[in-house]
Amino acid sequence: MRKYLLPLLAILCACTEKVDLQSRSDYHDYLAVEATLTDRPEDAQRIVLSRSISYFHNEPQPMVQGATVKVNDVVFTEKEAGIYEAPEGYACETDVEYRLRIQLPDGGNYEAEATMPESGFRMDAIDYAFAGGKTMDSDSLWTVAVWGYEKDIDSNYLLTHAVNGLYQPFQLALVSDDKFFNHNDVKGFPITALMQSEVLRKQYGDCYKYLESGDEITLEIWTLEKGYYDFLLSLTMNSVSIPLFTPQPANVPTNIRGEHVLGYFAVCPVARASVTIEDPFRPYFKRMFPFP
Repeated sequence: MRKYLLPLLAILCACTEKVDLQSRSDYHDYLAVEATLTDRPEDAQRIVLSRSISYFHNEPQPMVQGATVKVNDVVFTEKEAGIYEAPEGYACETDVEYRLRIQLPDGGNYEAEATMPESGFRMDAIDYAFAGGKTMDSDSLWTVAVWGYEKDIDSNYLLTHAVNGLYQPFQLALVSDDKFFNHNDVKGFPITALMQSEVLRKQYGDCYKYLESGDEITLEIWTLEKGYYDFLLSLTMNSVSIPLFTPQPANVPTNIRGEHVLGYFAVCPVARASVTIEDPFRPYFKRMFPFP
């Protein structure tokens, strides 16, 4: 996977009564598996292994090194601590069952199977329009619209975007069913908004820089199988911090077999399109109204 999977942020509410709480990670050391592969051979396909930490601790998660990781007969090599990568050019295909096998140095074994769903959406193009903010010194908003077609099948999606190849954090991606498209031709649907500001840029990097002429916006729509969709929705409701599998107040589903494991193994088709910024303050979608 090109970017590490991160859960969506949730809001914590405090109470005044002192309560003695314990979480399941206080009793067991859980293996956290981030394993989402795609059909894009130009993207690095990665599996990330780490250890869970106690709900009430704030230290970084320890990465799991020295594991043997395979998907079918393909060996994923450890490129960085806990980050296992497929050979260059590797990509997944439809109508193939993929089997993940993980063997830890201490002898722990984990397995899961996944099949790529049919891509639900064909993305033909995207465009942008300036939607707010008067100067480059203030927060500014751009709207991104999409053109394409959704097939007549029930699908679930994850939507994410990048600026100059730098993707937004996964916890800020949108997870949704197909209500946006409803099995129709899609012509200029305003699918997402880009709030660009120095505050977001300092927190998340140059994906949130102010847009200028020559910058490139990329939109991705991932088709999710139902189990992975439910997993991501559970993260939406239960996650309290980042990165993935920092402690959570409730269990989330998993398709990975083995003792004390968190995560999900998924294979996703990805629709992608890009547009290059001409005039960053253009207030209309040029593709819809091709003014000179």
